[in-house]
This record gives sequence, C-alpha cells and structure tokens, in this order.
Amino acid sequence: MKKILVTGSTGFIGKSLVNNLLRDKRKVFAVIRKSKKNIKSASMIKKKNKNFFPIFFEKNQELNTKISSVNPEAVINLATNYINYHPSNREIPSIMNSNVIFPTLILDLCCKTKISKIINICSIMQCDQNQIDNPLSFYALSKILFKKTMSYYQKIYPKKIFLNLYIGDTYGPNDLRQKILPTIIKNYKKNKKTTILTKNLEMNILHVEDVVNAIKILIDSEKKSNSYLIKSKKKFNLYKVVKKFNLRAEKKIKLFWLNKKVRNINNNNIKLKPVPRWNQKFNVINYFYKHLNENY
Repeated sequence: MKKILVTGSTGFIGKSLVNNLLRDKRKVFAVIRKSKKNIKSASMIKKKNKNFFPIFFEKNQELNTKISSVNPEAVINLATNYINYHPSNREIPSIMNSNVIFPTLILDLCCKTKISKIINICSIMQCDQNQIDNPLSFYALSKILFKKTMSYYQKIYPKKIFLNLYIGDTYGPNDLRQKILPTIIKNYKKNKKTTILTKNLEMNILHVEDVVNAIKILIDSEKKSNSYLIKSKKKFNLYKVVKKFNLRAEKKIKLFWLNKKVRNINNNNIKLKPVPRWNQKFNVINYFYKHLNENY
C-alpha cells in the first residue's frame, strides 16, 4: 500500500511511524490539528519529503471536505488523549473528543471511500486483570468505546479489514514525554534526583521502532480483521537496571525510592494473538543506557 492516512502523527509513536513510512516512499496524509507549532513542524517535514501531505483542521466539521477526497488505502489511528488519573467534569469532553468522536468521524469518512484497511492502536490498559475490554482507567474506557465503534462499522462494511493492535508502554530516541525513563534521563542530565514509587516496579516496554515495524506488517500483510498484541520478551525491574548502571558509571543516577504499593500491569495472559512474523529487534535497556551515556 502506498497511500496512508495517519491520525496522531504529532505524537511520539506517530512521528516515528510517519518518518518510517516516508523513508519507504509511501504517500502519507497526516491529519493535524492546526496550530503554529504543528504548521512549523509539518512544513519542515514537507520540505524534505514531497510525499508528505499535512491536512490541517481546527474544527471537526472541516474534516468532511478535507478527508473525503484523499481516498487512502489504509488509515492508522494513533490519535489519543492520555491521562493517568480520573478526569474532572471539565476534562471529560476533551478526552471523549480525542479518543472517541474524532477517530469515529475519520472512520466514517474513510469507510465511505475505497479504503481497504483500518488499523487502531489500543492499550493494554484496556485489558485489566488480563480481561479484554476491562478498563483500568477512564482513558482505557474511552479507548474501548472507539474499539466498539470499530466493531459496529465492521458489520456495515464486512469487506474492509479492521485491525486492533494492543501495545504497552514505549520508549525511544527524542522521547520528551513525562514517562519514567525520559524523566530519569532528563534529571540525570541536570544532576537532579528522580522519585520512584517502589523498588518492585516491573516494566514491559517496547522500543518505538518495534511498534512501527508491527504496524507496517499489518499495513502490508494482514488480510482478515483481527486483534493483536505485541510485548517485550522480558519485563525488567527498574531498581536492578539502575543499580547495574551505577555500578560501572562514573556519574550515578540519583533516585529516591518510596515504599508505595504499586500494582504492576500484567499482560502475560491476555488472550490475543501476536502479530504474525513480528519479532522484537530492540533492547530498551541498552538504549536507555546509551541515552544516559550521551547525556554525561
């Protein structure tokens, strides 16, 4: 497939996916909310890649005229508004718009074209206690609502391919999110201490390029609607990873360990198929060490 429409292209995974697809000479149509920052960033990409086509919008009502003429062969939904707490009444409309209403509008418009494949990125937070569609949080609930919407459209358009890809946490270069590993690196550079809730924190994190590779397999190869899960081969204990680094490093990582009870997300027994022919290629711990050394 050559013509791909991407939502959430300005996010961490979205940026990596777009860059990868452009290297493969795909035509990438990125649906982007209009802002000075996004226009500037998209303009820089456009200068280097003639096959990049940003679609700017301010209001959902504009999507009809902007999307209907694209006729993509596949759409990748990476649009998300992530929060790690229960939202206030004021925050709920924004979350529902980003995670349910906006992707539904894109889905509806694209399904009326010749599009053959819709790929939706899901979170393992949608599978609390290893149960599919059992939300761990309000964020996960909103993601489930859109997945259910996809199921409805699958009934209406049975000849199109609807795919859900479940992933856990991610990490990679230029990761500026307020996640644990990027925060540790940021504070390490500033010689500051990072507070971690517990020494017992078990983490299952994939390198962003491994996630991108899984998405590309689904774009190119999958011919039946299905749901898949990708995860790291092994979990790692953050305390042990930091301890190993500090034993051999001249400059130490400064952490303050609390003794809080934290329930690690367990995705070992989720009954979902792995992506066919996908293999994990990147070791997150090695890249974490590499990025720490780059900041020393």
